[in-house]
Amino acid sequence: MKSNLSHVVIALLGLSFAAGCGLESSLVGGRCRDGMVLSGDTCVTTPPSVTLITPTDPPMGSFGNSAAGNSPPSPPSTVDPPSEQPIIDFTPPDSIVPPDVITPSELSCAAPLVACRGKCISVVSDGMNCGACGKICPSNICVDGECLGAMPGDVVLIGHDYSNALSYSAQAKVLANAIGIPTTDPIRVLSYEEGASPQAVSMAKEIASDTVFGRKIEFTTAGSASDLASATLGRSYDVVLIHDAGAGDAALIGASWATSLQGFTIKGGVVIALDSGSSPMPTLLSSAGLLTVGGHTKMPVGTHLLVTSAADVVGAQVLSPYAAFGAAVSFQGLAAQSVDLSWVIRAKNLDATPGDAIVVHRIVR
Repeated sequence: MKSNLSHVVIALLGLSFAAGCGLESSLVGGRCRDGMVLSGDTCVTTPPSVTLITPTDPPMGSFGNSAAGNSPPSPPSTVDPPSEQPIIDFTPPDSIVPPDVITPSELSCAAPLVACRGKCISVVSDGMNCGACGKICPSNICVDGECLGAMPGDVVLIGHDYSNALSYSAQAKVLANAIGIPTTDPIRVLSYEEGASPQAVSMAKEIASDTVFGRKIEFTTAGSASDLASATLGRSYDVVLIHDAGAGDAALIGASWATSLQGFTIKGGVVIALDSGSSPMPTLLSSAGLLTVGGHTKMPVGTHLLVTSAADVVGAQVLSPYAAFGAAVSFQGLAAQSVDLSWVIRAKNLDATPGDAIVVHRIVR
């Protein structure tokens, strides 16, 4: 009897479970029991409610800065591209100068002071600015605007015609190197142009101005040959530039320059002679005692030229080999190379060996 009663209880429990979980018995009076919802023709248990939270800031946990640590980062915001591309002006201003800097051209200094890198300075006894801004005395002794002790100068002979040369060419670099030998700023150049081609003179000046970087060049045109005979050239100029001189008696003019130009170079001055092969430049230089030159010869246009003294200041960073614009000029009857005399650039022979000198640099000690 007890066993039958147990079976009845178990059966009743099974029916009750079926009533709560079965598909058909979950409908009561045409509706689902409490805790269930109708899905199609079937009553199902109501899922727990889920509240969605849209984060407004990136979750700190994604970077290890909160306890959450696993929160997904918020999606990146989408920005529509502009309908038109912005126009950006990259044109630099005419000049950018710090407000506390005055350029030498704007600075007015009362004598004996001179404008030097935005300041008025004395050049009477300053070994770093002796007689001119930036003129350095190797001895560091400057007396009355002149350096004492050893002050080597230079004589540079260049066998190029600059009438049609380009400012980025190798022969332009040769001229820039020569004019840039002085340390002064500006570089003061006395230009002797009598008998020279106006076009060649103009182009040489333009090339020098375009290729000597970081310093200004001031050109003064000599009124006559007598201007180069002054005993005080070194007080006013750093370079004497002789353009293919062809006017007058070359031997007589050269002799009249001997004392002044030799004194000029001994005090650190630089004499540069440009020879296109159409003037008596060898006679002029020899008579002035600046450089012994027996003669010159025009080379065929397109002759390859070699930089054979790249360590020399005049040959520094000059492309080798190169061909000159116009005919190059070679020089004969020169003294042998030495510590003080370099054949900087030479013609290239057919067998690729260096030939006659095209550019010569003499250091005057």
